[in-house]
Amino acid sequence: MIDEERLKLMTRMASFEENEGRKAIPVTEFFRSDYVGFHMLLTVAYVTVAFMLITGMNLFCGMESFLSNFYKTDFLSMGKGILNRYLVFAGFYVVISFIVYSYRYTKAKKSVRVYQKALKRLGLMYEK
Repeated sequence: MIDEERLKLMTRMASFEENEGRKAIPVTEFFRSDYVGFHMLLTVAYVTVAFMLITGMNLFCGMESFLSNFYKTDFLSMGKGILNRYLVFAGFYVVISFIVYSYRYTKAKKSVRVYQKALKRLGLMYEK
């Protein structure tokens, strides 16, 4: 005889595994600090590449004025300005990535906790 409650529970669990669980279960295999820290490092790498591309494009577009004022340019202050812009740019995106990945980790942890409770409940149903 088929137990309808067990069947409904198994269907919900299978649906979770197929959809949300595909991303949530691997996330919870990490500690929160490891998961968030790794993604923050990835963000720094991506931001660095993006900033270099943007700065290169700006330099390339203003090449004529840059070359005409080449000998008058104070490269130390220009480098400090670029570094300050980079730090603000990177800092902004690192803070955003911290918030986003902390939220994703917390959300995944909660959904997997519900899934684990359903697994325990299913195990108890099989024991009966």
